[in-house]
Amino acid sequence: MSSSSRTLRLHGIAFEEIRSKLLSMNVSDSALPKFQHVTITFPPGQEARLRAFYVGVLGFREKPIPKVVKPLGWIWFDTGMPGVELHCVPDDEPVPSNTRHHFCLEIDDLKRQRDALSYAGYDIEDARPLPLRKRFFARDPFNNLIEFVHVDGDYVAAGEAAD
Repeated sequence: MSSSSRTLRLHGIAFEEIRSKLLSMNVSDSALPKFQHVTITFPPGQEARLRAFYVGVLGFREKPIPKVVKPLGWIWFDTGMPGVELHCVPDDEPVPSNTRHHFCLEIDDLKRQRDALSYAGYDIEDARPLPLRKRFFARDPFNNLIEFVHVDGDYVAAGEAAD
């Protein structure tokens, strides 16, 4: 098999061609895609437990949902980033207890957050250390995995980036 036949192609254009063109365009960070929301699931009928965790333990603020989705039982929360939301959707399918899929929350006071979770009865899972990023994991009442991190600086500027 030739190297050209092994090249990833997207709509007939080789991946390296696309990459080269993007790099030559000098795309700024403002052109990068931005998260608008993250969606997690919870069991139907568990709205009070969901709110107790995300409002009571984590400190999120609930956000009004669009009228069109009210019958679906969705619950949305504002996050610390303007325009970025956490969407919680009822689902009969339980989240597997061993899932590693997760979202990450940047926390100013990691010890206070850890203590709040522990006090509320949630298990803390220590994480592999990363340069300039203290972190740990915990699960919400429905097994959604959440990473909590405090970023102390830019690991790339500190010379900790992989080659």
